[in-house]
Amino acid sequence: MKITIIWRFIVGIDISKNRLDCYLLDRQTGEGYICQVPNTYKGFEQLGGWLADHGADPSQTILISEHTGRYGEHLLRWTTTNQWPHAVVKTTALKKVGNEHHRKTDAFDAEDLADYGVRFSDKLSLTKAPKPAIGQIKRLQAERRKMVDRRAALRSKLTEANIHDADMERLMGMWTQQIALLTEHITEIEARIKELINEDATIKNRYRMMRSAPGIGKVLGPLWVSLFAGRQTLDARKISSRFGFAPHPHQSGSSVKRTEQSSGFGNSEVRRVMHQAALSVKTHCPHYREYYEKKRSEGKEHLLVINNIINKLIRLYCAMWNNRAEYDPDYIQKNKHKWKKSA
Repeated sequence: MKITIIWRFIVGIDISKNRLDCYLLDRQTGEGYICQVPNTYKGFEQLGGWLADHGADPSQTILISEHTGRYGEHLLRWTTTNQWPHAVVKTTALKKVGNEHHRKTDAFDAEDLADYGVRFSDKLSLTKAPKPAIGQIKRLQAERRKMVDRRAALRSKLTEANIHDADMERLMGMWTQQIALLTEHITEIEARIKELINEDATIKNRYRMMRSAPGIGKVLGPLWVSLFAGRQTLDARKISSRFGFAPHPHQSGSSVKRTEQSSGFGNSEVRRVMHQAALSVKTHCPHYREYYEKKRSEGKEHLLVINNIINKLIRLYCAMWNNRAEYDPDYIQKNKHKWKKSA
């Protein structure tokens, strides 16, 4: 059987705050080389020169790193700009190739990442840096969420202040001032997010289209666009599974078995906002309200029905995204007769 080498050079990169530990594997010769550079743009240029010295160029080289959040953002921006193929893998990737359980160094992890690239080269997905506007929107959304949580905590303190025996007047004044300042900053962040969306025609059109859907407001709209901007099609099943909304079986043999249920894992902000969206459409949209009441009358638990509504919304949002079409509020009513006839 002939084995085709997709990438001649595999580069494993272990990312830390201050440096990159790199391991270059030449699959043609079997030789491996190590290098350490600063985690800065100057260091990235040194990395590019080191790769060139060993004959590696973007046409036959792939870089592999783990998802390390902000520590890897600048490297991904550099590889995208300079057209180096780059696969960012899950932080669990090394568990698939690690043999020495007691050994742990950055250089060793870089070599393991290169080994992972060799074993799973046919399954690697290339990663590109998001548009600068998208990265900024994500950063602003994260700060907004922290401020909203802090404001909610302060408001809770205010409501409980009267039950204390101590004199709380001065503290209540401080909390009130902080709430006002947080509200001002939240409003400012929301305005800046809107400006960033309007500055990019593609993002603006996607956002306008998604805002026409039920449940999508000023929080979920930017969040959805920032998550999937640049992607032409979305798979509703994969998205539901990614964010912990899809039910999965749990059984083994004849003795271990339970009802299918969602994992409950995934991006906490997405889960929280989608839950709020489901509650909103359950209250304000007749179609979803009827569905909710029907399932509740059948004895289904509240959270189960809400999770079902979330999956319905995800399928709707993905269909709109894939078809590049705004939401048609009369779509269900217009097709009821056709669906009834086909059934």
